[in-house]
Amino acid sequence: MSNLDVASYNRQGKVFAVANTAAVATTAVAATTTGLIVINPYGSGKKLVMVDWGWASSVVGTGVGNLGLAIGAASTTAVTNTTPITVRAADGSGSATSVAAGSSSATLPAAAVAIKWLGGNIWVTGGTGDHPYMLQGTLEGSIILVPGSTLQFTHVTTVLTGLGSFTWIEVPV
Repeated sequence: MSNLDVASYNRQGKVFAVANTAAVATTAVAATTTGLIVINPYGSGKKLVMVDWGWASSVVGTGVGNLGLAIGAASTTAVTNTTPITVRAADGSGSATSVAAGSSSATLPAAAVAIKWLGGNIWVTGGTGDHPYMLQGTLEGSIILVPGSTLQFTHVTTVLTGLGSFTWIEVPV
């Protein structure tokens, strides 16, 4: 059980969220990646305490596939954010500014590494695949992005296409 008081942090303007606004295919762990990526730039002075995640599939898979999270180790080399996504204040005020960046396509300094598996789809040979439409879960601070690190959705076996979201709290290093 978490002792994070997310509502209190949100009242202070320290909670942020990012979400895809169009369906995108995930990438198996690689330096050039697509899906949804949260980037904590080197030198930001903040840790991103990850609160939760969500994934809505938009295409039935063509084979067995599993959705997971991959973390990119801290690096002094900047991430190339090819397709930025706007990070929003979770309180809806629009007044708070996050140090983090969101992306649906980026080139990382090095390939990220799978850190947590979330779920997947099933496949019936000669039949029709099936998968959960919506997955969501809490991280409650079990993953923290230090400056220079990243977090992204990833897959193994079969590409998964859909829309992702992440929420986090920003705290001083």
